[in-house]
Amino acid sequence: MTDTIESLKEVIALLNQKLTHYERDIQDLSAPIIPSIVPHTILVPLTGRLTEGRLEHILEVVVKHLEHGEVENVLIDLTGTNTNDVDPSDYQLIAGKMKDLVGAVKLMGANTIFVGFSPHFAKEMVLSGVLKDIRVQSFSTFRNALQHLLKLKGYEIKPL
Repeated sequence: MTDTIESLKEVIALLNQKLTHYERDIQDLSAPIIPSIVPHTILVPLTGRLTEGRLEHILEVVVKHLEHGEVENVLIDLTGTNTNDVDPSDYQLIAGKMKDLVGAVKLMGANTIFVGFSPHFAKEMVLSGVLKDIRVQSFSTFRNALQHLLKLKGYEIKPL
């Protein structure tokens, strides 16, 4: 019986190690940073559910990425997020975390550009009242945002 208990303890310890490893992998994947074709610009494509904790993690990852001063623009793409799962009472918290993200990126010398707000999500963010004190730059599509940034940098895309 003692051998069985010890064996189970070892299995539980291994499972806990795997769980910790998988949780770290999920967290890393929840805030990917992709270099853009526009110089000094990164893309942070978000998919799935937005939560206060996830936005805190995204803030940490983005700010850490900005520490060398090479990034001028951070595109946050919300196209793949599912805002239907957001509890109505959470919109104010989410808006507050987005405001924190914009402020932190600004303090690091970069601009935040949001892409892909759904009509419902945009309405709820405005109704939350949290964003009234900051200027948020946004575009309906990733393509529109890239075209805007390319134009600002003096680049243009020509058809072949």
